[in-house]
Amino acid sequence: MGFKTIIEGQRAIITNVQGRSTIVEGPTRVFLFRKQFRLLNRYIADQSHYLVIRYHDGNVKHTQGPTSEFGNPIEHESIQVMPVISLDANECLVVYKQNDTNKVLRRIVTGPQLFVPAPSEWLHDFVWHGSAPNDKAHKIPGATKFTKLRTVPDQFYFNVRDVRTADDALITVKLMLFFELTDIETMLNTTHDPVADFINSSTADVIAFASQLTYEQFLENTGKRIGYNMTKVESYKQLVTRAQRIGYNMTKVVYRGYHASDNLQAMHDSAIQARTRLRLEAETEAQKQELADLKTHRELERNRNMQKIAREDADHKIAMERDVQKARLEAAAKQHEQDLQQKLKNQELELDIKARISTLDIESDRKKHELTLEMQQRTNQDKAAFFEKLLKMDVDLTKYLVSQYQHPDRIIRVDGVPSGNVHVHEN
Repeated sequence: MGFKTIIEGQRAIITNVQGRSTIVEGPTRVFLFRKQFRLLNRYIADQSHYLVIRYHDGNVKHTQGPTSEFGNPIEHESIQVMPVISLDANECLVVYKQNDTNKVLRRIVTGPQLFVPAPSEWLHDFVWHGSAPNDKAHKIPGATKFTKLRTVPDQFYFNVRDVRTADDALITVKLMLFFELTDIETMLNTTHDPVADFINSSTADVIAFASQLTYEQFLENTGKRIGYNMTKVESYKQLVTRAQRIGYNMTKVVYRGYHASDNLQAMHDSAIQARTRLRLEAETEAQKQELADLKTHRELERNRNMQKIAREDADHKIAMERDVQKARLEAAAKQHEQDLQQKLKNQELELDIKARISTLDIESDRKKHELTLEMQQRTNQDKAAFFEKLLKMDVDLTKYLVSQYQHPDRIIRVDGVPSGNVHVHEN
């Protein structure tokens, strides 16, 4: 018994002894006698939430925020504040709804938007293979659970374990698969776990490839760019075919290498070291031989060049001597020709003088003497002109005159004494 105050914005439920309840909304003050008083909880949803209101008659109502509702135990079974599903531009939801004829319809809701499901709708829960907690390349069933489906290109790491080659060597092939969802309806109708399909089909392709090759052949073929190449998506026929059937496009497959057992890997590493050592020794020896060949070749070229230079020097000397000899011969020929011409001129002059003497009857000794002097002057002038030509031809006149007069008529020697007196001796 007593008074209760209900402030503004609150609601309360008052129940009497007969079990009848009354909703009272504030602001107010009530008197209670043999009655039960209880404030109602208020549920508030903002723009990013919505209210799920369940009634006692089984109906469900979803109210998107911003809104608020008091929990009325007379009408409501429960009220929940649920977050609105936000979808980005590359995300979508698969929503199911049962119509009045109990037929289930499916629709795809794409982003970007805020989605509030209707009371008769529910979302598709995807359960796919996912990465193990400690190994991203190891896939386990049911590790990935989600409702928002991503439509952007995606990829995942995967190791194909226990791949047996033709010579019974066990290896692990490391792959990275790149894919893109192109048809959501086809994916929903044809598979419940696309990642599992990718794993199975890629494993089948790798096993089919490795089973035809020995361990060494496998190592050689995986790096080649011809034929069956593990770095080309076209090589994974089963993977590409299965991806197309379930609404995906396999864009690229990256071969990330392999891993063998520890013993096999140790043997392979030892073989690689041995081959590498032999290859390095062979390259070193080849470089030594190339260096020796280069030295020999350079030496031969150097000898050839020296011989060529010596031959050119000898040819140049021979050419110089030939030119000197040719110049000497030409000078001698010109000298001989000039001597002949001079003799002819002298003879003509003598004949002319003799003719004049004979024609003039030698009037006097004076005229004879004058004619003789004139003839002598002309002869001297001709000799002087001849000597000038010889000087222009760089001929040594002293040697020439000595060669012309090897037996002189007389020799005059001049001797000097300390007293300054000079003695002339004539032979």
